Amino acid sequence: MSVVGREIAEIELDMISTGTSQARQRDNEVAQDDDLVSSIRKNGLLSPIIVKRLDGGKYEIVVGQRRFLAHRVLKKPTIKACILEGDVSELDAKRISLIENLARKDMKRADYVDTVQWFMDRYNSTATVAEELGISPATVRKYLTISRLPDEIKEDINKKKYETRHALKALDALGGDETLADVTLLRETATELRNLSTPAQKKFVNIKKHEPHASVKDVAAKAKKRTEVYKFTVEIASDQYERIGAFQNRERLDTPERAAEELIDMGLEAAEVQ
Repeated sequence: MSVVGREIAEIELDMISTGTSQARQRDNEVAQDDDLVSSIRKNGLLSPIIVKRLDGGKYEIVVGQRRFLAHRVLKKPTIKACILEGDVSELDAKRISLIENLARKDMKRADYVDTVQWFMDRYNSTATVAEELGISPATVRKYLTISRLPDEIKEDINKKKYETRHALKALDALGGDETLADVTLLRETATELRNLSTPAQKKFVNIKKHEPHASVKDVAAKAKKRTEVYKFTVEIASDQYERIGAFQNRERLDTPERAAEELIDMGLEAAEVQ
């Protein structure tokens, strides 16, 4: 990365553009009654936005579009900004934006997916993308698969007919190739998986792989049969619990226990492919 330093300054809003370098592109709208507007009105801006320099003395937002828009709603003339110094390429800006947003609980999963796909389009290497973004190769592969899911499946997920994790498990059960998957069967499988417990979902995937011609209903019936479950207690630090909570919110899971279970599953799957 060619960025060499940062400077904090008050910048006129008219000199700032939103641009497209932010990793977080969804749910950026800000209204008069938005909690962010109320917070800034009462407490001021607690965290400066991050911008890069453009020609002509102007700036482009890298992180903090909603904070910028909240200042517009409040009719504030300036905003405190952290200015990235040096030669900040679009690649640098995307990377910084993703890293800054990784700690945010409300960033949409689709924004992570879009950013990973953006880097993949440029590097064409899972290992390089993982190294650039500081995430595991398994996570990169997972996000790329989500990016390439059929549009019909993405629409179902947006309508909350089932969750992304159900679609991914359904795809795995049907062979793992999103380009060859039958959309109707994929939808049916994802819908059925939504009604199964996490252990039963895993059992479903294994059964379907070994019995590819069995109907989704028959496989689900077999998967619902008693699955042996083990319980154990693990002590974790507060920062780890917060990360589980962030994952729970991002994946829209019911409880921290469900989130921990999913993370363990993902970790085991990642260990298997290494």
